[in-house]
Amino acid sequence: MLEKPNQTKNLKNEIKIFFCDVDETLVVKNSVPEFNREAISKLHKINPNIKLVLATGRSYSLAEKIIREIDLYDKENEYTICGSGSVIYENKNKKILYVKQLRKNLFQKLFDFGKKFDVFIIFVALEYFYLYKPTQTEIERRKFEQAKYKILPDDFNLDNLLNGEDKLVRIVFGKENSFDYLMSIQKELKKIPEFNDNLDIFISSGQYLEINPKGVNKGVAVKWLCDFLKIEKNQTMGIGDSDNDVDMIKNVGFGCAVKGAKENLKKIADYICEKDYDQGAVKEVIDKFLL
Repeated sequence: MLEKPNQTKNLKNEIKIFFCDVDETLVVKNSVPEFNREAISKLHKINPNIKLVLATGRSYSLAEKIIREIDLYDKENEYTICGSGSVIYENKNKKILYVKQLRKNLFQKLFDFGKKFDVFIIFVALEYFYLYKPTQTEIERRKFEQAKYKILPDDFNLDNLLNGEDKLVRIVFGKENSFDYLMSIQKELKKIPEFNDNLDIFISSGQYLEINPKGVNKGVAVKWLCDFLKIEKNQTMGIGDSDNDVDMIKNVGFGCAVKGAKENLKKIADYICEKDYDQGAVKEVIDKFLL
């Protein structure tokens, strides 16, 4: 890990890649605010050797709008980590470099488990979100985000979904503004040896319980991409806010947390922003350390 800098130390000559979470970190109301766009644009112009890589729980189709807004869409040698580490793309032609999926039998077992609780269920594929019993709020959120989604009928056949052309990657249980309730489900999942031994489970945005294959998270994806690009850990930096960012922050040389980040993330961060995500935390970090 890089030495913790003082308020004036600049890391621009040390950092080669900056990993940035999206929701509650970079974007406000599903768009990159002007202050962050200007900071990123300035970074690209002044120090083009520093790569900015989005590391998000979103699918690529859902992240595409954001990638366009920061002028990295369809570009060679630019990358995006999606699905909280499940898939890594080169932005040019959406080329998949790395993908890890849940085993098919675990999808069925997790679906049966999830139906016992007061949650809606999301099957996350490479292109679409498949929503089972979504709330109206969740549907409106997907519309607002311009996401590709399909609502599943109550009697849908999971085998058809698993064997379809759109490759299923992982599963998510959702309930709005219910962090404690999702925590209780997470504890129940971990009591089952088959789940505890084969899954990585974490909460994002306070309303999604994300379920990945064991060893699949943003931190592993960060390490994989750095190995692929031959970049050392001490040449990396990251910023995030939530539980699914913890492994990412642990696996970069210098980790930042937005002001309103979860306490467990703040405890391991090298720098806690003076500003929250909607006040310009990403701009703060770029201005302070990379320009």
